[in-house]
Amino acid sequence: MVESNVNQNQSLKAPKKEHLRRPKEPILIIEDKKENQVLLEAICKRIGMETEIAEDGKVALEMATKRPYSLYLVDLMMPVLDGRSFIQERKKLEPSAVFIVQTAIDQTEEIIEVMKMGVYDYLLKPLHIEIAADRIEKALEYVYLKRMESLLMDEESKELKSQLEWLNYKESHRKTNEINSELHSILNLKTTLMQGSGLGAMSTIIDSIQQIKVDQGKDYSINKEFWDLLFENHEHNIAMMGGLDLAVGIIQNNTNLVRTNSEELLGLLPSLIETFRDEIAERELKVNLPVIKQSVYLDLDLESIKVAIHEIFTNGLKYSKRKSHFDVFVTFVDGYFCLSAKNNIIDDEYAKQLAQFEKKLVEPFYRIHPPVESFYSKEKFSLGLGLTMVDFILHRHNGMFFIRNAIDHTTEVKADCIIAELFLPIQNDKETNHE
Repeated sequence: MVESNVNQNQSLKAPKKEHLRRPKEPILIIEDKKENQVLLEAICKRIGMETEIAEDGKVALEMATKRPYSLYLVDLMMPVLDGRSFIQERKKLEPSAVFIVQTAIDQTEEIIEVMKMGVYDYLLKPLHIEIAADRIEKALEYVYLKRMESLLMDEESKELKSQLEWLNYKESHRKTNEINSELHSILNLKTTLMQGSGLGAMSTIIDSIQQIKVDQGKDYSINKEFWDLLFENHEHNIAMMGGLDLAVGIIQNNTNLVRTNSEELLGLLPSLIETFRDEIAERELKVNLPVIKQSVYLDLDLESIKVAIHEIFTNGLKYSKRKSHFDVFVTFVDGYFCLSAKNNIIDDEYAKQLAQFEKKLVEPFYRIHPPVESFYSKEKFSLGLGLTMVDFILHRHNGMFFIRNAIDHTTEVKADCIIAELFLPIQNDKETNHE
């Protein structure tokens, strides 16, 4: 008699849950026992995934040469070609393949040996439906993010050359265009000061109060609403002046670069994201931070690079489309450690200008979008200086900063997105402290 592979009280009814991002290709179930095939197929259907079935590893290898699969669910014990042999052979042809193995042996040594094969996860028999469904969901999300990372790496390699050419052009023309540049900066500053909260709003309110004075004569009273608005905008102006002070401090102070493991840099990300918890919840965003096993050495001033990352997160989150994803990736491109942040953009009139003016975003006081009121308390800089300071901080690190438009091809419907990229040169050893 075959042992039941599922608790009889478990239900295969699909739960109501948020639809996670995932690849489109079906899952390949590699299992010799019919009842197990049926169960795994039902679990995959329950989470909305199509499947195909192979009764042993040899058949699975043949099927995998004819079409791609998002994930392989592999039974370790099978006739003809067992699970271990299948994984070893498939990895030769598809190094990025993701596997979940099934085993009935619940022993530490066995599990360690299974994980040494480079599989993503394992399931113990008899299967528990909820656990199996959850782990398959997580594996599919992992596949999605790995593909996005690979896509970004390809794009970054192509983009890096054109961006370097732009930097060389900008530097060669910096001196000859200095007067022009300063004039544009002043005009941009004037535009920024007169939009949104701050000086622009205060000027409007003061004009209104002046009209009350004219209408009512010598003795007049200010409406409470006017005073509250004045005080609120006074706080905005204090924040703007604080941002200018911070920018001047970063420019005037020396940058002390210390040889640092990249793990320490990535360790800053969760706490930085946590500072935006309320804004993320209000916009119903899902944040994905990188999980990187490879570590490298970087020359960092952690305090200033933390400011740069905070600004990238601020900029990405405040312009993210509601109910979308904010993804942070790490890639390694041509000797650089690249930290990238991607957000899907709101489809409005401002978004249409991004492709044309993306290279101007790092210029002082230049901005395309008006200020976002709900984020002003979180902004370290204002007046359109945030990305300018990121560019400056990366230059101090002998690195580069780019922000560009891209198309997100990994979702079912192609979507416009913005990718901000911090490039930091990888160091070959762990020598410490130099300026």
